Amino acid sequence: MSINRNRKQRKISNRPLSRRAFIKGSVGLATAATAGGGLIRPASAQSGFGEYIPYDSTKDYHWDYNPNTRRREIIEHHHPGMEPTGEKFTFVRLKYAGGDWYTNLVRTYLWQSDLKFTQLLAANTAINVDLRQHPQYVEIDDPWLFSYPFLFMTGHGKVSGGMRITDKQVSKLREYFDRGGFMHVEDCDIREYNFRPQLIQLMKRIFPDKKFERLDMTHPIYHTLYPHNEYMGGDKLIPRFDFDEAIFDKDDKVMVYFCPSDLNCAWEGRPCRPGGEEQRIWAFEQGMNVVAYALTR
Repeated sequence: MSINRNRKQRKISNRPLSRRAFIKGSVGLATAATAGGGLIRPASAQSGFGEYIPYDSTKDYHWDYNPNTRRREIIEHHHPGMEPTGEKFTFVRLKYAGGDWYTNLVRTYLWQSDLKFTQLLAANTAINVDLRQHPQYVEIDDPWLFSYPFLFMTGHGKVSGGMRITDKQVSKLREYFDRGGFMHVEDCDIREYNFRPQLIQLMKRIFPDKKFERLDMTHPIYHTLYPHNEYMGGDKLIPRFDFDEAIFDKDDKVMVYFCPSDLNCAWEGRPCRPGGEEQRIWAFEQGMNVVAYALTR
């Protein structure tokens, strides 16, 4: 799939992105307002709703069989190593208790969503992406959580009683954000399953004085790489939820980006309505906008 659509590109340095520098709060490549097309390279079935999926402790990964393709689909537990260089960006999903955190990674529709997005991120941008054979995940309690400037989270909500996040984990997530971390969150189906209310409650526990605010299409997060002036959404554009929301840090920069229209399902190859393939391209582009914003803000 080619993402480049001959759009006008702005120039910035293509220096490697430093994970360690970012998470310590150092200056990134540039501000989101000035980051632009210099990062873009020129063109040349729903998962199960159970909380448990098989786990192989000897190889440290979750897996399940896809009945449609008869293939084993694997999610690896990512380990940056004892001395991470910080030179490569890892798209890593957050594992949490009480929900299908692995949505679109097992029993997939066409392909594993995170893996496809990571491949296109590497192919269409100059971001130094850590390409793996399988999608990657990290747990909240993982000692390496602070190695990642960017976390991805999704789910349905009404699964196994809903999210179960302990007070200790809440404190750790608060520290993650205070250090400069960024989280991209998707609701897999906002029409039901109750994920958004649980996310709002979680964020209230983390930041009692903050709340989600509606993002305007003029915000830099829609223009970091690809100029998006119209909201097209992920695989579903739902009335009343045709906009994104965010929680901002003390410098008025996005630290939690919430999308209700499910970019992740579009990345998985599901039919996109009402905009078809144009909507899917928008979903991939917006995901790249979000990553670039997180790494350059």
